[in-house]
Amino acid sequence: MAKQTNLGKETIPRLLVKMSVPAAAGMMVMVIYQMADTFFIGRWVGTLGLAGISVVSPLILMIQSIGMAIGMGGASLISISLGAKNIKGANNVLGNQIIVGGTLTVLAVIVGFFFEKELLLFFGANGDIYPYAESYFNIVLWGMPFLTWSMIVNNAVRSEGHAKTAMFAMVVPSICNIILDPIFIITFDMGMEGAAYATLISYLIGFLFLVFFFIKGNTHLSLSITYLKYKKKIVKEILGLGSASFARQAASSIIAIILNHILFNYGGEVSVAVYGVVSRLFLLATFPIIGLGQGILTICSFNYGAAKYHRVKETVINGIKYGVVINSIITVLLFFFDEPLTGLFTKDQELIKESIPAMWGVMAALPFITVGIISSMYAQALAKARDALMLTLMRQLFFRIPFVYIFSYFWGINGTWFSFFFSDLVSISLAGVYLRRELQKLTKKIKSSDEQP
Repeated sequence: MAKQTNLGKETIPRLLVKMSVPAAAGMMVMVIYQMADTFFIGRWVGTLGLAGISVVSPLILMIQSIGMAIGMGGASLISISLGAKNIKGANNVLGNQIIVGGTLTVLAVIVGFFFEKELLLFFGANGDIYPYAESYFNIVLWGMPFLTWSMIVNNAVRSEGHAKTAMFAMVVPSICNIILDPIFIITFDMGMEGAAYATLISYLIGFLFLVFFFIKGNTHLSLSITYLKYKKKIVKEILGLGSASFARQAASSIIAIILNHILFNYGGEVSVAVYGVVSRLFLLATFPIIGLGQGILTICSFNYGAAKYHRVKETVINGIKYGVVINSIITVLLFFFDEPLTGLFTKDQELIKESIPAMWGVMAALPFITVGIISSMYAQALAKARDALMLTLMRQLFFRIPFVYIFSYFWGINGTWFSFFFSDLVSISLAGVYLRRELQKLTKKIKSSDEQP
């Protein structure tokens, strides 16, 4: 049995490091591989290639959100079951995740192939951008089922405390992609198709890595056919809890659709390419807090299932402190290295010049985003599906979309970028109110149960 973290006994600061650092490290490598795609396409294919990636990314993200939603929704249930020492229940959850995730993803891929042109145009593949987006999308679609299963199993592995294995399951395919990108794009001169094939192969490798982990018997969880039985109650819980993750990803895609159309109308292909650059930098800036959030989710779920409420409260409070400090440091670094960072992806000086104010508009509220992310993860960890969903939609849709339209109308492209800052401030404030109320409820639970820290 591989080394497993004791989620119910180790000190919270130590646990946060052990669970969050591997998650963040794995995400960092994934972000780097996405940036590698952007780097090689921007340098060797050009601005239209960057615009094509900018258009396809939210569409791929929409399909990918199936795996993320079912993976994270089931992860909370698995952690709670393991905390209550219900191994069979945890395996039933994983079995239903695999069935539902695979079915929904295959259906999404079929829709993607049949309605390819309509989808790409809807997502903003206007003018000369279309052929670049099409060549990439056609190939990557084939790998989506493998990505979905990888995301589901990876979250399950992390839920059991195998944080390092979950990290390597992200690191290995990411490194493969980084190695294959220059080979296919530059050496074989395959352009957008080369980037797509590198991504497809990396999805398959990630899936095989996790299958091998289970074959070795390193986990209490099982991929046995015994547990591949549809159970309506479990599926309903998975989808309910996963709705927040799906909404988070889907909302990002909706925002991207709106932005791609607005940016194309105001500034053409260059402005669409700017968003492709800035969105990659945003991923780079936020991977630590997302990793921290995943660690918090696992720790809170397990300890809530074990009725150790003081540990849940301590996890949230420490997580917010660490997150604000980390994001503040990242913001300062971005301030000093904004031009070199945007210049990584292109030689086009106009693109670099436009990317800097765009980056600041999108990332100005970065130090405080911690509160919004942790509040949503906390709600998901405690199986509060409706709360998690509302917190996600509040930030991504309820405020973001109106602010984007209003600011774009009055202040053009710069207004589009800075609408992110103001919508974030409003949603983060409301998330803070929610989290404070939830911590007060935890305090009452601790007192009523006479629980000793």
